[in-house]
Amino acid sequence: MKNSIDKSTVAIYTQRYLNKSMTFVYWQLLSVMQDFDPIVITSNKIDNRNIFPFDKIFSQKITFLGRLYRVYKKLTGKFAVLSPMQKKYFYNVLKKNNVALIHAHFGPSAIEILPVAEKLGIPLIVTFHGYDASSLLKNKNYLKSLKVLLDYSYVITVSKYIYKKLLKLSANPSRMMILHCSIDLNRFRYIQRTPAFIKMNKNEEIVFLQVSNFVEKKGHIFTIQAFERFLKKYNNSKLILGGDGPLLKSIKNLCEKLKIMDKVEFYGNVKPDDVFSLMRNSDVFVHHSVTTESGDEEGIPTVIMEAMATGLPVVSTYHSGIPELIDNNVNGFLVKEGDIDEYLEAMLKAIKSDENFAKAARLKIEQEFENKTIGLKLNHLYKRVISENR
Repeated sequence: MKNSIDKSTVAIYTQRYLNKSMTFVYWQLLSVMQDFDPIVITSNKIDNRNIFPFDKIFSQKITFLGRLYRVYKKLTGKFAVLSPMQKKYFYNVLKKNNVALIHAHFGPSAIEILPVAEKLGIPLIVTFHGYDASSLLKNKNYLKSLKVLLDYSYVITVSKYIYKKLLKLSANPSRMMILHCSIDLNRFRYIQRTPAFIKMNKNEEIVFLQVSNFVEKKGHIFTIQAFERFLKKYNNSKLILGGDGPLLKSIKNLCEKLKIMDKVEFYGNVKPDDVFSLMRNSDVFVHHSVTTESGDEEGIPTVIMEAMATGLPVVSTYHSGIPELIDNNVNGFLVKEGDIDEYLEAMLKAIKSDENFAKAARLKIEQEFENKTIGLKLNHLYKRVISENR
């Protein structure tokens, strides 16, 4: 049954609603509300509803028996499955709400919900964000399930880089679309900063900032090493590291070893509303993304988009889709992964950049990575998919 203004109902599927870093999922959810009536279905607990408020969330966590079932299925070669109880629950929710399509975020989520979509005979869209098109490709069971998924689904990739990888896995280009993650430019306003080189001439403090979880692919170890060298060029500098994660202790130990602990501020968990405040009071944003030993890669980090939107000069890497966002020496700086010498040189270039450089960074986001633009494209895709499957 459709709602009172006759909008088609669509379901957004995520394994969890929602990690703090998944603002891109929330923004896309809100962006389709003008033309559609979205609901959310999730197979895990509901988190951070105070940060990401939404009413129509249907959750069915797995039971103990369901876990045993999942273990059995994985032993038989399945990568990701819902329990029979979960499948029945989601089937009934989707049927009762007359859902016209399902949009799953991340490959494993789509693999889980695929049998339900097939049983209902409704289309499934899956967005690939990063690890689901990198490190997971080494898993034979995932690859096997992925090929079945690609045969049935429409595919969104957040970068050209991921698009090309999935094409090699025989994804159908007629059912594929590159749709960047996006940001809210009202929340991340352009800041008229005093250029860092002017602050240096006055011997004022220069602030570097990185906001990310302390995990291998965020490259903190290289940021610390490069910053230690930068301090030898200009000592009146500070590095703020916002976030938490398994590598936090080892990064603190590295700072102690290099004797720069007094120059590094560990901010801790960063709430979404705090990100802009940190960026507003910083001079350079650093984000040294790297491919991990397991092969895990980024998509295009939204936090880099946010920094660029405020006019911050960004130093990052030639990694995954990041070169689709940053044009080297035009609106940001890119270096080879793990190259400390290049990293230091890019930091030195960043503090010499002027307002024209900052405006170029802002313009890139306005033109290609803004919420309204991406939302219109997503709405158009939903309409096309529903039309093609009537």
